Amino acid sequence: GLYRSGACAGTVDGEADGGGISRLLARPLPDCLRALTPPRDTWDSVDALVYGTTDYYQNDAQTRDARVTALRHSFTHHYANNAFYHQICIAQGITPNSIKTREDLDKIPLLPDSFFKDYPAGDQFIRWLGTITTGGLPTPAVSTHPTHDEVIAAYQQLGIRIMFTSGTSGRFSFVPRNQASWNRMRYSAIRLITELGDYQYTDPIILLIPNPQLTNLTIASLFGIAYDVYNPETITVALETTAITTQFLRLQMLETVGLAEKIKAKAINRLSPLVLKHADQRIITILERLSHDQSRVNIAGPPFWLNRILDRLDQDGTQLDLPLGQILTGGGWKAEENQRLDEAILRDKTHRILGIPPERYHDVYAMSECSAIFLSCEGHYKHIPPTIHPMVLDEDLNPLDYGHPGRFAFLDPMPQTYPSFIITGDQVTMHEHCPACGLGGPVLETEVT
Repeated sequence: GLYRSGACAGTVDGEADGGGISRLLARPLPDCLRALTPPRDTWDSVDALVYGTTDYYQNDAQTRDARVTALRHSFTHHYANNAFYHQICIAQGITPNSIKTREDLDKIPLLPDSFFKDYPAGDQFIRWLGTITTGGLPTPAVSTHPTHDEVIAAYQQLGIRIMFTSGTSGRFSFVPRNQASWNRMRYSAIRLITELGDYQYTDPIILLIPNPQLTNLTIASLFGIAYDVYNPETITVALETTAITTQFLRLQMLETVGLAEKIKAKAINRLSPLVLKHADQRIITILERLSHDQSRVNIAGPPFWLNRILDRLDQDGTQLDLPLGQILTGGGWKAEENQRLDEAILRDKTHRILGIPPERYHDVYAMSECSAIFLSCEGHYKHIPPTIHPMVLDEDLNPLDYGHPGRFAFLDPMPQTYPSFIITGDQVTMHEHCPACGLGGPVLETEVT
């Protein structure tokens, strides 16, 4: 299954994952880490980095050395098994022998994030996926002219997750992950959340997302990791029964093909506001009950959804009292970009209406192409995980020093199925150390544009 119900009840001891978890924490780590960890005698150097890192919020010399080794392994793997990426490397004169030290990592050829949007339709979509996937893909059992969603479902049956973004630019990003790559991603996210956040297995969880069991939408899949971490009986999903497919999102944006889709798009856009209003009212009822009981609660979802809930409460003149609540936002504002608020304003609004203190508001910087999440601390700086080698580049794509704004790029060794050496279109400012908390490693400033 996609998520393991109740996997995290209980705790692990320091050796349960082969020795990787030994940090003394104020709270126990969940059992599901052990379930996601492969046997130690099967580890490669990427596994050693992911599963063997002692502390996900430090960046000591041992971790840096392990990251270099993992990235050399990952680069060699994709160089040898991905013909398309191999040709890019040859064109730039870079081979695995070029990468020996940490300073050499900047030589690894980068792919633009738009690379994963450059897909065709029908049979050519399958061929395109096979081209970008390291090691190729098996042939799925599909019809003669399959839709994107039919191809995604067929690969799901073969153990390959084709994750996609919501495509607000009119194009989706499609990223293939096998089970090992997905497990690394889940493990990393769980370590980051449980080591930084105020974690309790039995906390009530409200997910402001579509049902992650019914979609491969990246943001829903990431927040759906809650089913690994918390008691599934305490989890409420805002949209329980709506299957979010690429076709659904296209029609929602009025990107239609033929008369039948035009009719369906009109129906979706007429009904969607009513469905969302009903879902929001159900969430508000739960929040009002939790506020009355002075309960703990974790609310997770994209900021535009949280903001809509806040607006509905504010319009009714309702203020709740949830000082033990915790917020986790991520995924950006998408189609609601015209409603965007600075994070500081949304934190204050959340405090005023829900009573959740600003220091308990965390935001995640996450990309479909990246296997790690960058979770903010109580000072609202986004911490870069030890599995990632980050870079900030100038207009000529040369590396910038800490403190200088520029274009974000990263090297991510975790995926086995595609070279996750990516230059993004996002503008960031990176610091070597967090100015606000005692956790180690580099951080990004709050606003990413």
